[in-house]
Amino acid sequence: MKTKHAANIAGIVISFLALLAVAKPQSRADELVQQLRDLPPFFGLVPGNGTIPPIELRRNEVYREIRQLGTNALPSLERGLRDDDARLRRNVAAVFNSLVGGWMEALRPKMDIRPSLSALIEALNDSDFYVRAWSAQAIGGIGPDAGDAIPTLIRLLNDHDRARGSACIALRGIGPGAKEALPALRNALSDPDEAVRRFAKQAIEAIQDR
Repeated sequence: MKTKHAANIAGIVISFLALLAVAKPQSRADELVQQLRDLPPFFGLVPGNGTIPPIELRRNEVYREIRQLGTNALPSLERGLRDDDARLRRNVAAVFNSLVGGWMEALRPKMDIRPSLSALIEALNDSDFYVRAWSAQAIGGIGPDAGDAIPTLIRLLNDHDRARGSACIALRGIGPGAKEALPALRNALSDPDEAVRRFAKQAIEAIQDR
C-alpha cells in the first residue's frame, strides 16, 4: 500500500515538474513579447559610421531570446498579434516575419512557425496596414504548407493599402498550390502601384514555373 502511495506521489511530482518546465519558457516569452511594446515598430537605420543605435541592439537581443525559446514562444506571440495595441501587433508581426526569414544571424536556422498559421491568417484582416503586410510576408515564408491562407490572401489583393504587394509575396512563397490565385494576380498586373505589379508578376511566375 505504501509503495502504491509513494508511486502516486512520485507521479504527481513528475507531472508538476513537467508543467513548470512548460510554464517557465512561456512565461519568459510573455515577458519578451511585452518588451516589444516599447520598441519602435520599424527597424532603425544604421548610421554611416556603422554604430548600431541602442534601441536596435535591444531589439536584436529580444529577437535572439525569442528565437532561443523556439516554438515555446509561439503562443505568446499569437496573443501579442491579437493585442489591442497596434504598435505591439506591428512588432509581433515583424518578429514572425523575421523568424521565418532568418535574416539576422541570431535568428538562424529559420524557425518553423506553421503552428501559428491560423493566427497569422486572422491578422490579414487587421485594421493596421503593417500588421496585414508583415503577417502576409510571414505566411509566405511558411511556403507550400500555408495553403489555408490562399482565400484570405486573394482578398488582400484588393487591399486599399500596399498590403497588396505583401499578398503577392505570400502567394509567391506558397507556390504552385496557389493556382486559384492566378486570376486575381493577373488582374494585379494592371495595379497602379509599380511594386505591386512587379510582385504580382513574380508570384505568377513562381506559381506556374515551379
